[in-house]
Amino acid sequence: MSPQQKKTRRSPEVSRVGMRPAFSLEELLELLLREKVIRPEAATAIEKHATTLRSRVLKEKVGSIRSQAAARYAVSPAEIVAISKLAHPSRPNSLVDEDTVAEVMAQESGVAYHKIDPLRIDNDLVSKTLSRPFARHHAVIPIWRDAEGLCITLVDPFDTALRDQLESLIPEPLQYVVSAKRDILAIIDRVYGFRSKVKEAEQEMGPASRVGRVVQMVEVRSNDELAATNDEHVIAAVDYLLNYAYEQRASDIHLEPRTDDGVIRFRIDGILHDIETVPYVVHGAITSRIKVMAGMNIAERRRPQDGRIKTQRAEREVELRVSSMATAFGEKIVVRIFDPTVLMADVHELGLGDDERELYERWITSPNGLILVTGPTGSGKTTTLYSTLRYLSGPEINITTIEEPIELVDPRFCQVQVNPQIDITFANALRTILRQDPDIIMVGEIRDSETAKMAVQSALTGHLVFSTLHTRNAASAVSRLTELGVEPFLLSSVLRGVVAQRLIRRICERCAVEGTLNIDQIHALGLKVPVEQRESLQVRWGEGCIDCRHTGLHGRTGVFEMLDVGRRIRGLINEGKDANEIARAARIEGMESLREAALRRLADGLTTYEEIVRLTADSE
Repeated sequence: MSPQQKKTRRSPEVSRVGMRPAFSLEELLELLLREKVIRPEAATAIEKHATTLRSRVLKEKVGSIRSQAAARYAVSPAEIVAISKLAHPSRPNSLVDEDTVAEVMAQESGVAYHKIDPLRIDNDLVSKTLSRPFARHHAVIPIWRDAEGLCITLVDPFDTALRDQLESLIPEPLQYVVSAKRDILAIIDRVYGFRSKVKEAEQEMGPASRVGRVVQMVEVRSNDELAATNDEHVIAAVDYLLNYAYEQRASDIHLEPRTDDGVIRFRIDGILHDIETVPYVVHGAITSRIKVMAGMNIAERRRPQDGRIKTQRAEREVELRVSSMATAFGEKIVVRIFDPTVLMADVHELGLGDDERELYERWITSPNGLILVTGPTGSGKTTTLYSTLRYLSGPEINITTIEEPIELVDPRFCQVQVNPQIDITFANALRTILRQDPDIIMVGEIRDSETAKMAVQSALTGHLVFSTLHTRNAASAVSRLTELGVEPFLLSSVLRGVVAQRLIRRICERCAVEGTLNIDQIHALGLKVPVEQRESLQVRWGEGCIDCRHTGLHGRTGVFEMLDVGRRIRGLINEGKDANEIARAARIEGMESLREAALRRLADGLTTYEEIVRLTADSE
C-alpha cells in the first residue's frame, strides 16, 4: 500500500461517524459557508440559478440536457457548485472545484479525502468488484484491498443507502474514502470501457495466435480478416487508449508483446509507467488497428515500418508518429505523441534565461550562418528548432525543412521527407532546396560528411541554416563537424553558435518543501561553499502527491549550454583546436556549462539534486 493510501485510510468504525441521508444542494452550500469556502452572495446565486447550473453540468458531461443519457445522469450538488467556477477565498489562482468540495465533505464526515491517481488504480479490482452500471450510477469504485478489507471511494460519505447497498453486495469488511466525482467517473469510463471492448474482441477472435513471433516467422499471416470482423470493439479500445494518453500528458505509448499477453506503457515526463495488460490476441488486433490508422501495411509483421496519424484533441490537432518492429514474442508498436502546444511552444517558453535568450536572439536574427542544436534523443532538440522556425516565420520568409521523419506538419514551412529508397537523402534534398530560393533551411540531422559539407556550403551562400547533432556538449559539435570532413576555415566563418540542451524535470509546486543539501551532495556537485554556510544552503524538493504521482516532480524545462562563436572561438576553430580547448576558451568568455545551468535551476528552486546528477553526468 502506498504512503498516500496509509495516510488516508480509515477503519469502518471511524468512517461511519456522522451517517445520515445524502447531502442536498442547500445543505452543501450551508456547509461550504460554515467552512468559509464560499461567500454568502455566491451561495445565494447558486441556489437561485440551480436549474441553469444543472443544465450546464449535463451539457458538459453528456453533451445534451434532454437526451436519455441526460435523464440517467444524476447531477451531484458538488458538480453544481464546481460548474459555478467560484474563486477559492484562501487559495490564489484556484477555483472551488469538485476536489475542494470533496475535501470539505470528508472533513465534516470524518472520512478521509483521497485524490485518485489513475496510474495507481488496480484495474482488475475495479472491473471485477462492481458492475459498470452500478459503479457509474452511484459514482463509486474500489481503490485498494489490504488486511483491513476493501477500500471504496465515493462522492457523498453521508449516503447511508449507498453504503448499505455496498455492504450487502460485497462480502468483506469495507473502508471508505471520499473523492471527486469526475475522477471516479474517469476511472470507470477508462477501466470498464477499455476492458469491455478488449474482452468482447477477445471473445470474437477466439484462441490467441502466436503467428507474429520471430521463431515462427514463416507462418506470418495477414491480419485483414481479423481487423474486418472486430473493428467495432478494437476501434473503441484504441480510442480509449489514445484519450487516456492525452489526459495523462504521455509523450509515448508502448505496446509490447510478451509470452502470453501484451503490456501497454506510457512515458510521462521521461519515465515509463505500466498501464494495462491485454490478451495476446487483442494485442495483435490493437497493433493492427493502429497500423491501419497510420497507413502502414498490416500484413507485414517482420519488417520495421513507420507511419503517422493525425487526431483531434479538443480544438487542436495532435499528430502521432508510429513505429513497428518485430520482437521475440511478436510485433511491438511505439506511438510518439506530438502535441502542437508543446512542440510549437513559443521561444520564450523553452526555458532560456534572460542572457541566454538575448544571445540566442542574436544568432537567429543573423542574415546567414549555421546554428546547431545538440543533445541525446529526447533532449528537446525538435521542440527548440520548431519553436524557432515558427518564431521566424512570416509571409516574406521562405522556410524549408528536410526531416526524417517529418515530426509535425506545419503550413508555414515547406517540409521535405527524406526517402533513401528513391535517393532523397539529406544531402540530395539540400542540393535541390538551394535551387528553391530558401531564406532559412532546417536540416533534421547532420549524420554524414556529404550532409555536413552541404549544410556549411548553404550557410556560405547566404542562407540561415539550422541543424542537430548528437554530441554530449556544445564544443564537441565543432570536433564532430571537422571529423566529418568540414574544413576548419569554412566552419569558423559560418558557425554562429551551438546550443547543447537537456530536459530536466521540475519540482511539483503542489508538494514542494524547503530543504538543504548534505555535505556529500555538495561535494558531488562540486560546489565551493564555505563551511559555515553548508548547513544553510537552501534548496527545494517535492514530497510527492497525486499531481506528480508521488515522484515530487511534474513537467519538464530546458537546461542549456550556449557556445557563442565570437572572434576568439573562431580563431581556435580555424587553428583546428580540439573540443576541450574550445570549451575552456568559451568558459573564460562566460559560457555556462550544462552542469552550471542545471545548478542555477537548483538554486532557483525549479529542480532537485537527483535530477541534476541524472541528466548532466555525461555532459562534462
